[in-house]
Amino acid sequence: MKRVLYLSFAVSFLIFWNSQEAKAQVGAYNTMVGVTGGTNVGGTVKQFISEQGAIDLLVYNRWKGWVGALLYEHHMDIREFEGLEWYLGGGAHYGIWKDGKGEPPWVYKIDQDYQVFGVDAIVGLEYNINRSNFYVGFYWKPAYNFEDFTTLWEDEAAFTLRYSF
Repeated sequence: MKRVLYLSFAVSFLIFWNSQEAKAQVGAYNTMVGVTGGTNVGGTVKQFISEQGAIDLLVYNRWKGWVGALLYEHHMDIREFEGLEWYLGGGAHYGIWKDGKGEPPWVYKIDQDYQVFGVDAIVGLEYNINRSNFYVGFYWKPAYNFEDFTTLWEDEAAFTLRYSF
């Protein structure tokens, strides 16, 4: 478990460190910070590493526990609607529920800790509001767990509000 977490942080550090080179090569790049709300509530940080590629870190609360997901997203414009784009991608997640505090639907005993990790897919829409620094979006993120609760979470969807700088 700890190896997966360390590996995720190492990969994200290398990607963000190399983003300075991407900034020099690609004129239009940005960082976005925002909030998510839907089946989960939390925050997001998205860093563009190329013109169409971005790394998105989601940290959110669900079922009174915490989940973190690191995703790669490929963005594509929708030419008919200026400012609207769609994206798809994938990555990995890690979640933890402490004893007696979490209430995920699979819990049999609430007096023990629960941890999950697995892979995610993501597809979404994002709209730039009047060519400003604000973006509103919606995503659907199905996930599959490898640890303990090997099942598909197909119900994860949320709206996002992000600020770009």
